[in-house]
Amino acid sequence: MKTRFLGLVILLALISVSPAKGQDFSDDHFFSGADRPAGLKALEGKPAPELSLDTWIGDETSLADLRGQVVVVDFWATWCGPCMAAIPKNVALVEKFGSRGLAFIGVHDSNSGWDTAGSVVTEKGINYPVARDAGGASVKSYNLAFWPTYVVIDRKGVVRAAGLLPDKVEAVVEKLLAEPGGPRRGAASSSEFPADWFVGGERRLAAMAKLEGRPAPSILADEWIGEPIDAEARSGRVTVVRFVSPLNRTTRESMSKWRRMTEELAPQGVVFLGVCDHLADWKRMQALMGDDAPPFSIARDRPPSKGRLPLGAMAGEYGIRMWPTNVVIDRAGRVRAAGIEEARIAEVVGRLMAEPMDTPASDS
Repeated sequence: MKTRFLGLVILLALISVSPAKGQDFSDDHFFSGADRPAGLKALEGKPAPELSLDTWIGDETSLADLRGQVVVVDFWATWCGPCMAAIPKNVALVEKFGSRGLAFIGVHDSNSGWDTAGSVVTEKGINYPVARDAGGASVKSYNLAFWPTYVVIDRKGVVRAAGLLPDKVEAVVEKLLAEPGGPRRGAASSSEFPADWFVGGERRLAAMAKLEGRPAPSILADEWIGEPIDAEARSGRVTVVRFVSPLNRTTRESMSKWRRMTEELAPQGVVFLGVCDHLADWKRMQALMGDDAPPFSIARDRPPSKGRLPLGAMAGEYGIRMWPTNVVIDRAGRVRAAGIEEARIAEVVGRLMAEPMDTPASDS
């Protein structure tokens, strides 16, 4: 009798956490479990409704633009305590999975709280675009019942989980990132270099991939370690830009390797320069470079303009979401490889050095 009773308890426990029919994830992943609102359940397995948004902080985007990525939509508000508490988890997810094809959009309540959203983005270090719902249209189309509401959309644009608990979002994201899916618009597959030469491969950030073939954004800084490098100094030369942060372990561990590469390629006419994260400790960056002549000059990124993500002015222009990130610019001033793996820099540079001189790219 005792054994049969134990078996019944285990069976009931399995039933309570197993996914319902037509549901990808178990009920314990969701607010209110099996009793979550029917309107949210009804979204799953169907194409995600397009979002209606009227004001942005960060890069304006759409679900159509993000097709091919796994997208997390966080319906939130500054007046919502649980929303604010969950933001660090969102930031960490973008840092961990952004290069693998994860995109985040924060959709703020249209009724109140938007006036302080900008300061929250800065204070919390939010690294994904945030927008205001247009008169509650998105809340209505997504059958919202509470804040925060997390909706996760797969690479094909289908809603797979709606109403997730904040600490269950990562598990869902990991599963969907592991699923096969076609390369997204503007991804590495359209590059002149093989996809596996880039950090994140086919799923690298679209914001970076879209830069390729276009004039490189300006390098503008007020503080430098080493000699300032202006546009004239880079004119007619292949340039390697490294976005770095002394807080990042890879940056710290790679300094000697970068020094060797610079010493090898700089005499051939290649310019190397770094851009330091504007939120990092500048004195720590100076200490990391050492007392000897620095291997390459480093510019301190400027703070972003009002209404932009707190990633630094140059980091924002280049679509940078993680450090270190390498960008290679040709002699005509065009971005040719954004997010290239460290091990492939020399080969990319070699190809660009072998090209005939071209008309410099316009900054317009």
